[in-house]
Amino acid sequence: MNPLKYVLLLLTYLWLRFDPILYITFRKDWTPRYEFLANIFGETAAEKFLAHRVDLVKARNKILPPIVLSADVDKKITEFLTTKPLAQPNKTKRLEIINRLIFWAVDPEINRFNIDSYKSRSAIVDALLNPIFQNSLAGEINCILDGLKTIVFSRVTYLGSKGEPSPIVHNVILSGAARILTSHFNELVRLRDEKLDKLTKVRLIKEINQAKGETGSLAFSAEPRIEEDFQARYPLPNYQAKLLWKILTHYRFSAWPESREKAAKLINSFHKQLGFPPEELFVLSRK
Repeated sequence: MNPLKYVLLLLTYLWLRFDPILYITFRKDWTPRYEFLANIFGETAAEKFLAHRVDLVKARNKILPPIVLSADVDKKITEFLTTKPLAQPNKTKRLEIINRLIFWAVDPEINRFNIDSYKSRSAIVDALLNPIFQNSLAGEINCILDGLKTIVFSRVTYLGSKGEPSPIVHNVILSGAARILTSHFNELVRLRDEKLDKLTKVRLIKEINQAKGETGSLAFSAEPRIEEDFQARYPLPNYQAKLLWKILTHYRFSAWPESREKAAKLINSFHKQLGFPPEELFVLSRK
């Protein structure tokens, strides 16, 4: 548009918008004002100019996303830990806290608006994989790991759908995932040794009974039934362990050398701990 024409359009627009007599006459009805502009400057120029003004008004009135700080994350951690999961409303509140933290970590507007958003994401991931995870019910753990999966593999950032971009957050994710897997593998080893010990004792008792000529069977009391929400955290269900292992192996191909090196070291340490490749414990999903 010709600069002179644009200036004239702008001056006419300002007059049409702020003239008190026109306001009393037409109020917020812009149809007669638009027709006036169209008759003088043409429909195309009038429509283009007014559309631009509408965009400016929307941008000016747009609500800015919140700036999430580490202190905000700490408040949510405290709120979660002090909310006892003894009643359904409290369970719902605890899930809402987890989902709020995940939302802060994945929302593109929040992360684009705050240049230091990687600091809050680091705090969020550390909270989810440490104090919150260790004090979560079974359903809450599923929610945490589903959120972690989104952060690692499909978190939409201002750079696009590329997952978590910060190497600092990579390090927190790797440390948290490895800490949980360490407890998982330790419990598997403990259960294996305990089972072998029980089998040895059963065999000895059976041999003693046979030597005495007794044919009665051994009676073992059933394991106490534990409410699902409060079941033992370790060992993890297979799908949870698979997801954490997939995250560890994913970072072997990180764009950041430090992340690749740390992932490789953690994988090797688990191999040494178990005495065989951890992949043998489960088949990794190719999805």
